[in-house]
Amino acid sequence: MNQFWDKITKFFSDPPQVSTGFYISPHYFCGVTLSAKEKRIDDYYIQNLPQGVVRPSLNEKNIIESEVLKQEFSKALKKVKVRSKNVVLIFPELSQKTFTFSFDSLPGSPQEREQIIRFRIRKKMPFLPEDARISYDLISKNSGIRAVVILTRDYIVKEYQEFLDQFGLKVRIFIPPSVGLINLLKFESDKNYFLLNVEQDGFSLSVYIKPEFILYRQKRFNLEMEELGNAKDKIEDVFHEVENTLNFIEGSQGKKDLHFLIRCGINCSYKLLEETCNKFSFSFDRIGSVLDVDFNLKEVERLSPILGVML
Repeated sequence: MNQFWDKITKFFSDPPQVSTGFYISPHYFCGVTLSAKEKRIDDYYIQNLPQGVVRPSLNEKNIIESEVLKQEFSKALKKVKVRSKNVVLIFPELSQKTFTFSFDSLPGSPQEREQIIRFRIRKKMPFLPEDARISYDLISKNSGIRAVVILTRDYIVKEYQEFLDQFGLKVRIFIPPSVGLINLLKFESDKNYFLLNVEQDGFSLSVYIKPEFILYRQKRFNLEMEELGNAKDKIEDVFHEVENTLNFIEGSQGKKDLHFLIRCGINCSYKLLEETCNKFSFSFDRIGSVLDVDFNLKEVERLSPILGVML
C-alpha cells in the first residue's frame, strides 16, 4: 500500500477496521458489507436517487431531501446487515478540493506546516472559509517536498455525520471517491498512472509518476443530466481536459508512458465511451477490471470507490 494511501485513510482520525461502507452520490446510493471472518462481500445495495436529493457543494448544504435519502438508507440497512456502528462513508467528489503543492522545505511543527499550507491554498482560494478542514500527506522528493492536500469543511463533515447519527452509525473513514479508487491502482514503482473518475455532475483526474501523486484536477459539468446528446458532450469535454493535462505533463515532466484507468458513473453507453476514446486516440482500462468480484459492469463502477477502501 503506497504512502499517500496509508496516510489519507486517517483523513480525520485514525480509524479502526470497518466491515461496512456507504457511498452517497448525487445520483445513486450504495452500500457494502464484508464478511466477519474475511474480506469477502456478504451483501451490497445499489439504488438510483431522484435528481436533487443530494447536491454536492463545498459552499452549500449537500443533503437537500433528507427524508428521501433516509428512506433509501433504511432500505440499505435491511440489506447490508451492519455489524458495527463504525462505517466508511464516500462523499461526493465536488464536496471537496484536492491540491498538490511543492516546497523546498517545511518546518517540523505540525501547526507551522499547516499555516504554510493554508497560505498556499489561499492563493488559489482567497476567501478560504474559517471552517475549512484539511488533511495532507508530505512526500519527500530529490528537490524538496510535495504536499498532497484534501480540503473540505466542518459543516459538510457534520452534515453527513448527523445524517448517519439517525441510524446509530459513526463515520470512521470519510473520503471522496477519487481517493477511494487510489488503492485499486496497485502501484508499481516503475509505472506511471492516469486515473479518471467521471460522474453525472462532474469529473476528476489525477496523475501519478512512479508513482508520486503529482496532479489533481476537478471540473463540474454545466449540462443537463439525462439526454444522450449531452452525455456525448460531457465525455468529449472530459477528453479535451485529458488532452490539456497530457500537454501540461509533457511540458513539466517530459513525455511519459501512462497507464490510463477510467471509472465512468455517467449514464451513457460504453460504446459511446469507447468511440470517444478512439476519437482522441486514447486507450483506457476500466478501473473495475482490477476487481475480482462477481458483479456486472455497472455495479462494479458504482461500488468501486467503496471496494477500493475495504478490500
